[in-house]
Amino acid sequence: MDTGVVENNKESYIGNLVLPIAILGLSAICFIQSLGFPTNEDVGPAAVPFLWIGFTVVFCTALIIQAVLRRGKPDPVSGKISFVFLFVGWLIVYLGAIELIGYFLSTFIFLVGSMYVLTYRKHVIIFSVSIGWLIFSYIIFAKFLYIPLPIGPILKPILS
Repeated sequence: MDTGVVENNKESYIGNLVLPIAILGLSAICFIQSLGFPTNEDVGPAAVPFLWIGFTVVFCTALIIQAVLRRGKPDPVSGKISFVFLFVGWLIVYLGAIELIGYFLSTFIFLVGSMYVLTYRKHVIIFSVSIGWLIFSYIIFAKFLYIPLPIGPILKPILS
């Protein structure tokens, strides 16, 4: 009887292992790709990816150790997997809408819709976070980094 309890207890930490291991795999792919970046300077284009990968490896290793030692919260009880697929579909629609209607409008609709679907119902907070994110992205990407975000045909007459 005790072995069944121990087995169930080990299984409850599988999710805590799978995610950091998957992220470490993606980090390895990014590391391999960044090895092809030019290295003609002391701090070249690969410096930032190397930093991100380094921090990611450290944090994922800490999460793996925590899961192996069975510290922290065990995996939650499984929920509705259909909701995950629905949200992935919503994300794909959002990414397609960025080119069609522009970053700003599609992101606003995506953020408001996502928070509402995730059962958050404080409308002032929903709209404040959505508008705040758009202002933040505009300042950082368009004004500070000079990276143009897709405007789309609806906002083009207003913002151009």
